[in-house]
Amino acid sequence: MLDKIKNSLYRFMAGRYGTDSLNNFLLFAAIAVMLINMLTLRSPFVNLLADALIFLSLFRTLSRNTWKRQKENLKYMELTRPVRSRFSLIKKNASDKEHKYFSCPHCHQTVRVPRGHGKIEITCPRCKSTFERKS
Repeated sequence: MLDKIKNSLYRFMAGRYGTDSLNNFLLFAAIAVMLINMLTLRSPFVNLLADALIFLSLFRTLSRNTWKRQKENLKYMELTRPVRSRFSLIKKNASDKEHKYFSCPHCHQTVRVPRGHGKIEITCPRCKSTFERKS
């Protein structure tokens, strides 16, 4: 019985786009809008906005126009690249205790240097520019 339901779900989703980063963002934004509305505003118009975000996410998930959905996700990823790269540097610096990671101010290449050497001059391997940072 369970296999029959699983197979019918697989057949239904065949050729459809599915989820991606933009869909995840839309769902989390809808949940955040609902929570804020529930705790403070209690406006039906704000609930309508959250419902629209959920509908848009479901529409993108069930869409058969995968090329268009991929273009939308690519545009979203390009817009969020600076934020994601900054969080990536923070995560690397928190997890690696032997090295410190910096972003080159000219080309934004990630540069790894050893920790505990005080103020050092770093040469970017990509653009060969130099900058000083405390390691």
